[in-house]
Amino acid sequence: MARPTINQTNFTAGEISPRMLGRVDIARYQNGAEIIENAWPLVHGGCVRRDGTLFTGVTKFPAKRCRLIPYVFNESQAYMCEFGDSYVRIFFSDGTYSGVELASPYTEAMLFSMEYVQGADTMFLFHTRVPIYRLRRSSNTEWTLAAAPFVTRPFDEKGISFATALTLGASTVGPGRAATSAVAAFMAADVGREIWAGGGVAKVTSVTNSTVATVEVLNAFSTTTLAAWALKGSPQTTNTLSAFSPVGAVVTMTLGAAGWRPDDVGKFVKINGGLLEITVYSSATAVNGIIRSAPTSAVPAPANAWSLEGSVWNDIDGYPRAGTLYMQRLAVAGSPNYPQTIWLSRIGEYLNFELGTKDDDALTYNLTSDQINPVLHMAQINALIPLTYGGEFTATGGVEKPITPTNIQTKNPSAYGCNSVRPVRIGNELYFVQKAGRKLRAMAYKYDSDSYGSPDMSVLSEHATTSGVVDMAYQQEPESILFMVRNDGVLATMTVDRDQDVIGWARQITDGRFESVAAIPVAGGEQVWTVVNRTVNGVQTRYIERFAQGVQVDGGIQGSSELGSAAWSGLGHLEGKTVDVVADGVVMQQQVVVEGSVTLSRKAHTVQIGLPYKTRIKTLTPEVQGATGSAQGNSMRVGEIALRFLETIGCKINDQPIAFRDLGSNTLDKPPAPFTGVHRMENLGWERGEASLVIEQDQPLPFHLLNVIKKMTIND
Repeated sequence: MARPTINQTNFTAGEISPRMLGRVDIARYQNGAEIIENAWPLVHGGCVRRDGTLFTGVTKFPAKRCRLIPYVFNESQAYMCEFGDSYVRIFFSDGTYSGVELASPYTEAMLFSMEYVQGADTMFLFHTRVPIYRLRRSSNTEWTLAAAPFVTRPFDEKGISFATALTLGASTVGPGRAATSAVAAFMAADVGREIWAGGGVAKVTSVTNSTVATVEVLNAFSTTTLAAWALKGSPQTTNTLSAFSPVGAVVTMTLGAAGWRPDDVGKFVKINGGLLEITVYSSATAVNGIIRSAPTSAVPAPANAWSLEGSVWNDIDGYPRAGTLYMQRLAVAGSPNYPQTIWLSRIGEYLNFELGTKDDDALTYNLTSDQINPVLHMAQINALIPLTYGGEFTATGGVEKPITPTNIQTKNPSAYGCNSVRPVRIGNELYFVQKAGRKLRAMAYKYDSDSYGSPDMSVLSEHATTSGVVDMAYQQEPESILFMVRNDGVLATMTVDRDQDVIGWARQITDGRFESVAAIPVAGGEQVWTVVNRTVNGVQTRYIERFAQGVQVDGGIQGSSELGSAAWSGLGHLEGKTVDVVADGVVMQQQVVVEGSVTLSRKAHTVQIGLPYKTRIKTLTPEVQGATGSAQGNSMRVGEIALRFLETIGCKINDQPIAFRDLGSNTLDKPPAPFTGVHRMENLGWERGEASLVIEQDQPLPFHLLNVIKKMTIND
């Protein structure tokens, strides 16, 4: 009968997946737990009761979802933005509402597919259905949210799109087909242009009037009635400039046949090596334009020697869904009709996407892969990182060279794919959620392979992300923890320090559902904010709450009274709820909130009042190798345990309460002092094939477990 002493020195592997409970052969099994609930594994090895949350406010529309997005100018000027259904509200870092509310183009359905990037006091916001917006702060009470005033948007010879019907005399291949438009669409200079719809293509051979043309069908159409179609190419006629210099001058462009349209204003003309922006429509044959880049001459340019190009960011083609700042450029990508196109602005000019060939000019590039998957995110870790649903890419300018229009290079080091959750950078790694929403991967450069790898960080704790991750935020200090909101409202956390080989998963549960999470810097580190969906007095509502050190309740308040008070109000958001109360450091009897207040049995000078939550840790059955082999499956008895605590006040072990308070003079009228040291218990009984402990803290008091020592008897 073996009698070993087993010392679990740390919990840095976190909560181990049920699929891993048989893997007693791996090192992380010895450093893990079967359950870590409402606690955080620490890099140092111990496991501490998680922080509680303080109530900040009710969301503007409690029945609708909202999302938290941090706005950080610097450490001392950080704000939290509540993005809801067509509005934005700004909160100070101390939790108070600034009083600033802005109209927003983002609806409730769009909130969690938004992307953003911030540079100094400007935040750019991205969504495929909305032009790129920017959020700017002038002072604490002066904010603006408006479409970004781009100097030049990316443009291309994309033709004209129509959302009205076009009827063909025949959909089959052949000449002489009549094409009749429901609206005025055709002009004389359209002869020679092509009509596209689906897989069908037809070339315009003559124009009868503005609604009727004759075409030659080159590729058959699926039907004779086209609900939406496009007229590709540029007007097929000569274009003559009234002058070709200087840059900034306004000149007239005259066509040899009618071809200009009123909505050409704002489009660009490439002619004779120069670039002009159309500013005024005069007639179907004449427009005025400003010279952006000087042409070489004013010689008339024949058809196909000049082009009319429009912005590729528009309501029909969509807008970029992702962006980042990289090497003094604004890099954006992922519009619906250009899903794998990347655009980079001019260096130092985030609002200028005028293409060119100089090193500091704006540029565009198309990713190539076996699947056309849209770019969902743009990030950077020593390279520009476009992430798509089908794989991960890197974009560089070569070895130790910046990206320019002539040297951009892309690679596709892995093909895991991501989902819509915005990635988070931790150190030199980029953490992203794989496309199914279940796996967390860390993308980083690997010197041994001279490439980027993306290992699975959740492989040993895959259950922690069971229902899929929908939002993510990182707290660097005081503890290095990645917070992940799950679809089912559980908050999964991962304590991470790659240098110390710490990857510790845990689950945080509250009376309700976590729905969004974000972090902003405050004194001493980052403070994590969350949106919580709670049911209060039978009504579903949503609160903004902040995790706070020293707080041991959820959705709570902190109060103080110099003279002391028994009645405490400010609890209307917890009406009808049973709450925990800590008065002057002492746990009081639970109370039910009535008319927004509770009354204590005595006066208190300081209180914490809020919803209770239970910290629970269940240890794993240790692996012991003896003369007859493994101890697994044998009858086991934990004869004695020794638990080392740090600044802990009370807990339960296998439902047996542990009291750390020593009685003596002048102690009964004071709060219990936190206990640091080793506590022993004996005679925990026999179990067949099990030797686990359930350690709980169900009181609103501090708890920090450092290690567990088991003296066991194994009947083999």
